[in-house]
Amino acid sequence: MDVPPDIHLVTDAMPPLPSRAARVFFIALALVLDSGCRDPAPPAGITVLLEAPPDSLDDRFALTAHGQRLAQLVSPGLLTFDDSSRPVPQLAESFREVSPTVMEFVLRPGLTFHDGSALTAEDVKATFDALRDPKLGSPKRERYEPVERVEVVDARTVRFHLKRPYAPLLAELSAAILPSERVGPGGIEAQGTHPVGAGPFRFESWPDEEHLTLVPFEGWHGGRPAVSRLTFRVVRDETTRVLELLKGRADLVVNNVSPAVLPALRKSPHLRVVTKPGTGFTYLGINLREGPLADVRVRQALCHLIDVRPLVEHKLHGLAEPASSMLPREHWAFTQTPGCGYAPEEAAPLLDAAGYPDPDGPGGQPRLSFTFKTSTDRFRRAVALVLKEQLAKGGIAVEVRALEFGTFFEDVRRGRFELFTLKWAAVMEPDLLRGAFHSANIPGPENHWGGFNRGALKDPKLDRVLEAATQASREERKTLYAEAQRELDADMPVIPLWHEASVAVVSSRLADFEPSAHGLLLPLAKAREVTP
Repeated sequence: MDVPPDIHLVTDAMPPLPSRAARVFFIALALVLDSGCRDPAPPAGITVLLEAPPDSLDDRFALTAHGQRLAQLVSPGLLTFDDSSRPVPQLAESFREVSPTVMEFVLRPGLTFHDGSALTAEDVKATFDALRDPKLGSPKRERYEPVERVEVVDARTVRFHLKRPYAPLLAELSAAILPSERVGPGGIEAQGTHPVGAGPFRFESWPDEEHLTLVPFEGWHGGRPAVSRLTFRVVRDETTRVLELLKGRADLVVNNVSPAVLPALRKSPHLRVVTKPGTGFTYLGINLREGPLADVRVRQALCHLIDVRPLVEHKLHGLAEPASSMLPREHWAFTQTPGCGYAPEEAAPLLDAAGYPDPDGPGGQPRLSFTFKTSTDRFRRAVALVLKEQLAKGGIAVEVRALEFGTFFEDVRRGRFELFTLKWAAVMEPDLLRGAFHSANIPGPENHWGGFNRGALKDPKLDRVLEAATQASREERKTLYAEAQRELDADMPVIPLWHEASVAVVSSRLADFEPSAHGLLLPLAKAREVTP
């Protein structure tokens, strides 16, 4: 997918004249910029805009990026990951491998939950014992199958005993630590409506799905955050998000503003745009369960018809890198593989061989027709329309259906789609490949529709490789993941598009905020509110 585009394809895919909707959008921005229109008294504290509400603030049940990132502010885990995807202590002071099947964590001294109770090794054990209990019903339970038992050594020390060596363990131990009285099924409602953790911010209110308020936690081990209040507002329309920033009614948007509007935002004297190479992975999802898309030749043909370069250069304004794999190029487990690459001349023979000949020559009736689901986000709709145009040149007709995010995401989880685009918010632990493509992770009632293999790929060889990688040394894992990436090239269960940069638009009222490469919100704990 790293083939440079022909210049005429850029022109065809990206008309030089903006659409009427785009002209109206930029006229609105110009009016705000020219008038200097800003609220005289912005809301107290810092306001963060989200494009969709969190599905849950209970990390054990949160599946969306918004849910997981907000939960991390309230109830963090033993560790987290830095921008290079290295594990770093969080609630833990340190951790070490006692043996290939024993991992030991020592908690920071003096940790407390938001309710004032002490956080001890007993709470850590209770949290992970409950996560592994089928009665809790967490969609993440399968991740802890390798854990045999959790041992409390003393008040600050806990050991995880494994059934077998399990390399991805550290990634799974970033799960939220909760008070022991809340970890069981009886605490689900309380944690869902009024979550308690030991994070830098504590829950204040969630009156409706559009508004959430957090306040700084005095007992945070890193020191009380220098922000008086965090108000999260759900603003689904991008134009409204941009105008709220320009009018001074919002202070932070992370990865929720289209690259095309960033130049206008940079002109505002009270805003700054901060970017960092990101690990997010955008892809075209494909339903492999039945119909033409169950044939790998059709999937390969679609891949050959998609040219990512124009999208990266024009729609993303260079704030992305074309992807050939779920793993970013800088990731330690990444291996360059041939992929399918943009080669439109190869699509027709594949479709012919699959039994979908051109019915009446170029420009006539399509060979195949598919529905393409995406969210109502302006940028995601624009991407879908460009992909529609590219596929049409190869005889693939696409009907784009833009749905409210909650409806769209539920359709994806339940397998009610043919094509869709989504973004993995961050790719850190390479075992994510197993989550996304192992046949045991196909969504269904048995995993509460929480499996990430949404296209329903079934490849026993790939399953074996991904399973072996969970028990191997780092060097052996790199070799196995290279094999897995080659197998995914052959299966083509998704079409890799790009890895987006992490982009934050920050108001002058929020100082010292630097975006996370993974799009996390934890940098808010180190940021500082500037008062007039």
